[in-house]
Amino acid sequence: MHKILIVVKDKTLSFSLYTSRDKVENLNDTNVVNTERMIFSDTYIKNNLDIVKSFFNLIALKKGIDTIDVSLNAIFPIAFKITEDISSIKNVNFLENKVISYVVFECLLMSKNIVNINCYAIPNFMFDKLDIDKNMKITSRCEVLFLSKFMEKNNFHSYSDVYYKKSIDIDCELDKLDQEDILYFFKFNNNLKVINLYHVNSKTIDFILETIKANNKKNIKIVLNQEKTERDIIKIYDDMVDKYRKLAKDNNIKFKINYTKEYRDKNTLKQVNLNFLRLILFVFVLLAIFISVVFYIKYRYDTEDINDEMETINDRIDLNAIDKFLNEEENLNDDSDETSTDDESGEKDKNPDTDSRPDPYYYNFKQVFSELLKINDETVGWLKIKNTNINYPVVKHSNNSYYLDHSYYKQKNGHGWIFMDYRNNSEVLDKNTIIYGHRNNYNVMFAQLKNVLDKSWYTKESNLTITFNTVKQNLKWKIFSIYTLKNTDDYLNVYFNNDIAYSNFLNKIKKRSIHDFDVEVSTDDNILTLSTCYNNSEYRLVVHAKLIK
Repeated sequence: MHKILIVVKDKTLSFSLYTSRDKVENLNDTNVVNTERMIFSDTYIKNNLDIVKSFFNLIALKKGIDTIDVSLNAIFPIAFKITEDISSIKNVNFLENKVISYVVFECLLMSKNIVNINCYAIPNFMFDKLDIDKNMKITSRCEVLFLSKFMEKNNFHSYSDVYYKKSIDIDCELDKLDQEDILYFFKFNNNLKVINLYHVNSKTIDFILETIKANNKKNIKIVLNQEKTERDIIKIYDDMVDKYRKLAKDNNIKFKINYTKEYRDKNTLKQVNLNFLRLILFVFVLLAIFISVVFYIKYRYDTEDINDEMETINDRIDLNAIDKFLNEEENLNDDSDETSTDDESGEKDKNPDTDSRPDPYYYNFKQVFSELLKINDETVGWLKIKNTNINYPVVKHSNNSYYLDHSYYKQKNGHGWIFMDYRNNSEVLDKNTIIYGHRNNYNVMFAQLKNVLDKSWYTKESNLTITFNTVKQNLKWKIFSIYTLKNTDDYLNVYFNNDIAYSNFLNKIKKRSIHDFDVEVSTDDNILTLSTCYNNSEYRLVVHAKLIK
């Protein structure tokens, strides 16, 4: 705690440190000695600033105060806080024979009333700033060019020098004045790109890097100029890189060693070898980029081909009209479940003469598949999943590899197509009908099957009914299990020896599900399995649904 002596005399408030050895009891309680000589603790001023300011406003009004005398520059921030609202104070006298510091300079920049400044010395850039921006008259008792060794080394003569400086040199042990100047340099400068360090130690490096961090400076290169032995400079460099690795990454701070000519001459062969290795690495990087670009272009064109094929298919079968008809049919089926009656045989009336709607399968899907089979004679069905863009014809080949890289038009294509397992019977459904498709980042095939993993998707009841129509019949399936697992084929069984084996299979795949869909599945049910890759090739995303109609 410091004690501040404030003396009122001849329209002047004089601020100085209280240095008397006389005991002052209960300073924070008594504070005011008299109205001409007062002693405050800095703690009291800080905690009761509004009261102290009001008190001195009254004294200034009564005494006609227009000047502040400051015995030590370091006291000025306290004096400024106390008097900043006193409009009559126009003059400040700095009595200490020291250069104005950045702390004092910052207070003067905030002043609303001060007009005249008398000081021992002030740097040129501070002089320019206060004179031009604040219109203050400054009287200097001693002309100086630099505030510190740091300022002198970097030739800071004006505020613009500080603001626009792109490269600075630090070549000495930093004393308190240097550190203060560096702190305020970083505060004012917005263009720094390079810091050259000479004869430095870890302490200096820590100060510089912590200052960069505190001011959130970015895109700066720190250059260690080799002046010490090879081992010392490398050790300092390695320690710096290791300690400030996170700062370097977050703020794009680069570190470099600038070796001496002697060192480079001595290590020419090493450097040549290093450059050769860098060249090899660069070539590999370029090759990797080239391959990536080629694959990107290829898959982009493959995607365009897929979209073109779907447009062609749509033109031939009017997919939008089919979707609309199916939606209407689904709504009507829901209504008919509630209102229709059974005849004596237990079956609903299917007399076409009394049905007001034509058979949607006969008038639509038979025509659809007739057109599709003209394009691809291996067409076996059509798959649609709600709230995804999965709405494709399904094909089947004599193996499970052909449609991994062939499109519906049987053209080479990296996206492949949606296809049924070659072991399945597409006319008489097996217990487990399996459909495969690629999942990638190009939004085709099974790319959007990942939607089923979102809680907002699988908790919406209407999403859980899948449409998979075959050439022979229109089918609906209800999802009962969704999961991901490491690459395995234990869910890809098509044939089962008996009901016990099938029941065990159903229980296993149901337990894997990420959600309980409350759907009963028995050995009397046929199921549909959708399978695609997940997390590259290490995992699989699997959906199981049972046939409901």
